Amino acid sequence: MIKNLLAKLKIAHAVVPTTEPLNSHVCRDLTKGSSYLIKEQKAEVGFELFVSLVKGRCNDCEYLDSFPCESIGCERCKLPCTCKVCNHSRAQGLCFTMHSPQDIRLRYALQTTPIFWISNHGPQNISPMNLEVIADIVIKFLKQSKNPVILLDGIEHLIFENGSAPVLRLLRDIQEWIIIERAILIVPVNPDAVNKKELALMERNMNDLSQNTNGE
Repeated sequence: MIKNLLAKLKIAHAVVPTTEPLNSHVCRDLTKGSSYLIKEQKAEVGFELFVSLVKGRCNDCEYLDSFPCESIGCERCKLPCTCKVCNHSRAQGLCFTMHSPQDIRLRYALQTTPIFWISNHGPQNISPMNLEVIADIVIKFLKQSKNPVILLDGIEHLIFENGSAPVLRLLRDIQEWIIIERAILIVPVNPDAVNKKELALMERNMNDLSQNTNGE
């Protein structure tokens, strides 16, 4: 019975890396293998940055339109499109949030990105007490995806539910996997919702983008 329950949990939290439809924006140039902290009251800048990465054109291409074509049958097409010369993989995102996944999809026009709700209820939910499940999803996603980008929204709530030590260990483990898999991690945090010691530990091991978000 326990094995069946664990199997159901794995199916419920299965994650398949996908690529969002391309928009016309060039994404912000962040370093692969790095983790970024954004101190803000609400995770608005964090989400906008995440969306720009998973939906925007990368900065590595010589031509803005030199991306793999997303049209059906492109691989059989013989026309000399610039998409044929692209050697880069667009970002694939994974999102954990305190907000309803449906609301996030509607607000930011995210069609295919896996979004998990840190909640005890609702679709695609993960209990804030299940830190091991969050870690398992992250590691599997990093190993399976191309050019992965992860947004971890709700770190304050995880600390409230579990205490700071387990959550900071989780965050450190994820950061190590981010380095190994050359991914990008974005962590918005409300500085008023965590104590100075917790914030200082996060600042020590992450790149602080807070001072660079205004006016960009």
